[in-house]
Amino acid sequence: MTKTDELRELFARLSPVTTFTDRQSTDRGRGLVPSDDEVDAALRELVGERRRRDRFRTSLDDDDLVAVVRGFYAGRSDAEIARLLDGGADRTDVVTRARLHLHLFRETDRDPSIPAEELRTLLAAGRTIADCAADLGVSERAVRRTKAVLEARRAARESGYATPLEFEALLGDEIDEEMTAGLQADRAVFDGVRD
Repeated sequence: MTKTDELRELFARLSPVTTFTDRQSTDRGRGLVPSDDEVDAALRELVGERRRRDRFRTSLDDDDLVAVVRGFYAGRSDAEIARLLDGGADRTDVVTRARLHLHLFRETDRDPSIPAEELRTLLAAGRTIADCAADLGVSERAVRRTKAVLEARRAARESGYATPLEFEALLGDEIDEEMTAGLQADRAVFDGVRD
């Protein structure tokens, strides 16, 4: 199956749009290219489907979540995305949590000062966030954030990174090669790590 066929199948599954634009992108030399509106509609459907399936809660609506996805793949920080959503820096944590729910990870997500295995052991033993913070000598915020990252990584790994792979298929050429290589390397590393 060609990449075009894969994209057509993905759009057919996710998009309310039932026809595809036949315009050619001759400068890229690629074949059929969906419009930005078609991509946004498919992304909106995908984030909505993910929200319903996993029942994650956020104050961001589906259009905001599409902006989070697009911002992430454009290389923007969570603070930059929050500013674009008119939420300012005070909404950065909201964007970060939503990004993790969507299984979009950054190198900086995992706090190197918190040993993942030790935190997981403490949590499995029923220790509270405050207990874990005291035991590890870190802030409660750092424990909460690391716990959220570990849970999101586990869920992403269990799903075979399905959601980010679908995002990447929809966005295609909008994602630069360096980011694609970094995301693939990151997944390969975490496939072998049981955090």
